[in-house]
Amino acid sequence: MGLLIVRPSEVIMKLIRLITFLLLLTSPALAATADKQEPLLIQGDLFTVSVREPAGWSADSTGQASERVNLVLYRDKRDAAGGRPTMRVLVSNKTDEKTEEDLIYDMESYRKKFPGVQFKDIVMKHPEYRAFPRLFYVEGGFYEYVTYLNPGKGYRYLIAISMNLQKTEATSEDLQAYTALVASIKALK
Repeated sequence: MGLLIVRPSEVIMKLIRLITFLLLLTSPALAATADKQEPLLIQGDLFTVSVREPAGWSADSTGQASERVNLVLYRDKRDAAGGRPTMRVLVSNKTDEKTEEDLIYDMESYRKKFPGVQFKDIVMKHPEYRAFPRLFYVEGGFYEYVTYLNPGKGYRYLIAISMNLQKTEATSEDLQAYTALVASIKALK
């Protein structure tokens, strides 16, 4: 029979790693993170869309959400008053597959409402749907990152996601959260 020699320090280190791992699994912070990974459902008469909250953001479907917006997300509820970014999700009926024309129409509406508004192409992708992203802004006034998603011919709606900021452009952290939100959206049948 062979002899197994184990140093006590190795055993102790392995036990410490195992206990640390088990404690992390049962921690409330990790549980909260796991809960955030569960998708939220936005439902209407003709649609169901799932959305995942980006890390550090909370969704509100009642407070500022209205007939014009289905879901509002905040990093902190106080952010809405403080000029920090808010993200919004709107699901609306579509009449055709010409989503880019819908975006152009909305850009024209902004031109009428906000003289001096400018538009900039931005990169925003979705793993399944065609994405139509743009930055609408008035320098020093507001910056609105807009992405229209068209889930395809099998769906009678499109999904508009926006991130609104006052006075400054989005930080890389803001853009990461916005990118995560856009990528998380799924149209359900």
